[in-house]
Amino acid sequence: MKPDPEDFINPSCTERIPKEYFLEDLIERSVRRIFEGNGMQEALAPTVKIINLSIGDSSRMFFNQLSSSAKLLDWLSEKYQVLFCVSAGNIKNDIDLEQSVIDIQLLDNNDLSKITMEKIQDDIRNRKLFAPADSINSITVGALHTDKSNITNLGKRIDLLPSQVLPSPISAHGHGFRNSIKPEIYFPGGRQLYDYADNKYKISTSGKAPGQYVATAPVTSGERGRCVYTRGTSNATALATRGAAQIFEVLNELNISDEENIAVLLKTLLIHGASWGNSYYELETCLKNQNNSHKFRKIVSRYIGYGISDINRVIECTAQRATAIGYGKIKKDEKHDFKFPLPPSLSGSNERRRLTTTLAWFSPINASSRKFRKANLSIIPPKDDIGVQRKDADWQQVKNGTVQHEILEGSKVVDYQDGDFLLISVVCREDAGNLVEDVHYGLAVTLEVAEGVDIPIFEEIRSRISVAIPVEETIQ
Repeated sequence: MKPDPEDFINPSCTERIPKEYFLEDLIERSVRRIFEGNGMQEALAPTVKIINLSIGDSSRMFFNQLSSSAKLLDWLSEKYQVLFCVSAGNIKNDIDLEQSVIDIQLLDNNDLSKITMEKIQDDIRNRKLFAPADSINSITVGALHTDKSNITNLGKRIDLLPSQVLPSPISAHGHGFRNSIKPEIYFPGGRQLYDYADNKYKISTSGKAPGQYVATAPVTSGERGRCVYTRGTSNATALATRGAAQIFEVLNELNISDEENIAVLLKTLLIHGASWGNSYYELETCLKNQNNSHKFRKIVSRYIGYGISDINRVIECTAQRATAIGYGKIKKDEKHDFKFPLPPSLSGSNERRRLTTTLAWFSPINASSRKFRKANLSIIPPKDDIGVQRKDADWQQVKNGTVQHEILEGSKVVDYQDGDFLLISVVCREDAGNLVEDVHYGLAVTLEVAEGVDIPIFEEIRSRISVAIPVEETIQ
């Protein structure tokens, strides 16, 4: 990318792909050099499993049809079994609250957040994902309106969204292809402030706090160590990629080194720790009404995806929380059965528990089909066996992409015997026709009770899973 010579207002800050280059060709040649080499040159880094791509084309906003760059990433991710972490895109539009600075200063934080989110909802058509964030095999990352910077004086800048569990007002929103959940996860992207001008609120470009403190290019000769505060989905995607790298290190410690399946496992586990949490209740306060109450979960997933990702929940277990992971290759019409041991101490208990299941895969693609996704994998969470019910994302919408992430909670008393298990079956069906390839997938299952509850979930499950149980394969 180079400074944009046609940007006469701010040519030093705006960058773009030069017109003489074709973006898709650049990406394909770059990725091919990584994994295969080019001509006489050997592969540069064939063991790479994660690629961060924080480039968004604001001229190619997603409206139901996949972009060519998204299709390319989908093909590359399946061909090379590599995970792309893609930024959702930054919306630089003004926000017209139809109120002056004096008016909004009289509002409390809840009312101000409500007004801002309502205006964003009214303008949702112009706040869609930027290509290639519509890619179905990649993980798309949105920005959360939060950071850890300390600030005592905003000056004339204004925080239009005084909440740190809502999406950033500049983060692009879903849904994705075929109404799938996009972006899948959200990471902190820095608090974006606004300036009031011409009766509208415009993005403040100040390099001062709040935001995330990052290194930047020097502006004077010999300058070193220059840092500024920035915000956006590129920041959030960098944190997501770092989280994937942390998970990769843990998998290595567990001696999981299957080269073919590491990338899809990273995709699975990066999303596995996500949940709506308090974001749901704030969005409910801001946006729910009588007209949208019956489909409100889909509205929430548009703004927060599967939720805010908590990497620590994935890389660490506790006495009250146990996570099991599985992976493999599956063919059309096959079913793989996984057995998750049940902890005896939970039998007959009315303690509240949570079951989290995440299935992710890299689907082969059929570019000539409207469905595009060749492989449709799915699981049915065993909710009745453990006394839980679905919450968070809509149970039908979670099956539309290449990730099925479901959270189930409950306190219903269920009796079972020591040695019983949860049966979780991964089923592969053909979606866009002509599925002859093996499909790589990852599966993560977590069972937990509240911290401090005297039920040793981890120890009881670990002792019963110490002897590996073979995956049972059946043809449907």
